[in-house]
Amino acid sequence: MAPGGSNAKPLEQATIEGLLSLRQIEVFHAVMQARSITGASKVLNVSQPSLSRTIRRIEDILGIALFDRDRNGLVPTSEALEIHAEIDPLMRQLMGVGTQIGRIARGETAVFRTASTASVARALVPQALRDLSVEVPGIELFFDVLPVDQMEDYLITGRGEAVVTIASSDHPLIATEHVGKADLVAVIPKAHPLSARTLIRAAELEGTDFIAFAAGGAHQRVVESFLSRGGVKVNHRAVARFSDTALALANEQMGIVLVDYLTTLGPVGGNLVIRPLENAPQFQISVLWNRRRPHSANLRKLVEILTRKLASLPGIS
Repeated sequence: MAPGGSNAKPLEQATIEGLLSLRQIEVFHAVMQARSITGASKVLNVSQPSLSRTIRRIEDILGIALFDRDRNGLVPTSEALEIHAEIDPLMRQLMGVGTQIGRIARGETAVFRTASTASVARALVPQALRDLSVEVPGIELFFDVLPVDQMEDYLITGRGEAVVTIASSDHPLIATEHVGKADLVAVIPKAHPLSARTLIRAAELEGTDFIAFAAGGAHQRVVESFLSRGGVKVNHRAVARFSDTALALANEQMGIVLVDYLTTLGPVGGNLVIRPLENAPQFQISVLWNRRRPHSANLRKLVEILTRKLASLPGIS
């Protein structure tokens, strides 16, 4: 029993014993901010009768009146003003948490670090990352370009979340999703007789000066298969590791180079033309990631963007 024999509970005790729910606090805060049931109902998208019942329930729990009513709306009591002063910082903090949760869900809070091998780094992946930055306006991007022999280490050590490539991996920790295909094409110096052709047959490459790729790479495996299938022998004048280097050598008229079509979507030297190949083999473009590491929603968005872009690639003009 309270001092003096009364059964009434002090405000502090009533508040402690009859804790308000977070929803009740939210309703009270909204009514205090709007100074009307009508305004609060619009903010919370809840009916006015429901809000009125909630306010009456809060008053019952606390054992006090929170508002006086006049023709201009609700007038908070002094106790309501004290309570509001306590909960207003909490509600502002909760709204900030909600905003941050939304940013996390949209992929805007962490750096999205991804990589690609050289040929798809020339145009395809930069274009896809641009589209991703439009779709997720607050995203921070970090883009690496890797040689093929560093792909697996990049993913296994967690340096980045994904690799876009024309190469493949059979490592048990590496997951693969194919996003499209691209043809092998010929890049020919303008001064070469074959530059006048609109379609290049394998047999026409017999004995030509040629720029090859390093053995074991995705390009060289496809090129060698294409040439050997036609029984064609070429004159290797240079070997390049990266597509940029191969194009630079071809631009100096050192020979013809066969590359994936995606390579030619980036800048190509002014001394070169691009021609399709008859019965051209195709490269499989894939996104790789570490199946044992967490990945963000941005990875799925990137896969979807790449799939759309590759499905709508323009033809060789």
